[in-house]
Amino acid sequence: SSGINAEYGGMGVGLFILIVMWTLVIVAGLLTIRWTNGGSITTGAVVLAATVTIILILIPRGETKKEESEPVDELFIPRIVMLCVMSLSVLLGGILWFVMKCVQPIYAKQSTTNYYGISYGSYHANKMS
Repeated sequence: SSGINAEYGGMGVGLFILIVMWTLVIVAGLLTIRWTNGGSITTGAVVLAATVTIILILIPRGETKKEESEPVDELFIPRIVMLCVMSLSVLLGGILWFVMKCVQPIYAKQSTTNYYGISYGSYHANKMS
């Protein structure tokens, strides 16, 4: 079916809008977390997303259908929650893998000589004698 009350897989267009919007807000928050004004950008995005969410929840565009003959999938929400948790786990695991394996820090080696080029071992040996 197409039009204003289109549904895909039992979910309306509004739910898809909410999923995409909150995903973008989370990604924007993660990308701007280190910026100078990142907190204000993320706060603005969250406030905007929350406002749109409240509007979509309180003012539905289509009529609700109350058909008793249609079976209801009671495991739909737990499956979506599990999918979100698993997707977030894969995303965080990929980020951690990238940080730990691809962006490894290079540590400075301990110097064996001082500023004048004298080895620490020979310096102490010369001072003793």
